[in-house]
Amino acid sequence: MTQLKQIKLIAFDLDGTLVDSAPDLALAINAMLVDLGRSEFSEQTIRHWVGNGAEVLIKRALSGTSVIAEDLDEALYLKAKPLFNRHYSERLCVASKLYQGVGESLAALAELNIPMAIVTNKPGLFTQPLLEQLNLARYFDVVLSGDSLARKKPDPLPLQHLVEHYQLNIDQLLMVGDSKNDIQAAKAAGCASLGLTYGYNYGEDIALSGPEFVADSLETLVELMNGSVTA
Repeated sequence: MTQLKQIKLIAFDLDGTLVDSAPDLALAINAMLVDLGRSEFSEQTIRHWVGNGAEVLIKRALSGTSVIAEDLDEALYLKAKPLFNRHYSERLCVASKLYQGVGESLAALAELNIPMAIVTNKPGLFTQPLLEQLNLARYFDVVLSGDSLARKKPDPLPLQHLVEHYQLNIDQLLMVGDSKNDIQAAKAAGCASLGLTYGYNYGEDIALSGPEFVADSLETLVELMNGSVTA
């Protein structure tokens, strides 16, 4: 690995990168399914459905598989969505917690005076409240949720929007995430990415998506940014 001297902005995914939110998502999904008279799923199963936003998560739960059923009744989804939103709002931060080293790493990056932003597929209804409840909101100047713009990851639009907002070149942005959606968005935008080996990547090795850097924790990112890790 080498240090990233040219980076002027770091974009972070949220779920699976900074926060293990799967326990509360699973609680909300299962409460929604119970309301609909349907069978519940294990937290481990639901973990593999997280990462593409609430709509996809709900539809996967209604389909009972990671592949959304082609004949899924849209009326059923429209009935399920407000149930999920209510249950998740009530359970937003019951069991969710920061991954090891996240709090310390964000504090260290803030001391380096590097602007940081959130780029998540999570709906805005939940994003800011979760950041505030976990005491993370202070670190991020810009927060882009899954419904902030016309398109979300793996589309490059959120990352392109960021560099335009900060008036930077795309090679001055680093995307940090746990999912192939994050890496694909970075590649499409033309910026570097760091893939984390934990989180929610559908059981796939994040290295297979081809990020420029792979790390087991955010502490490695701090080392890269301050130059203590070299090639």
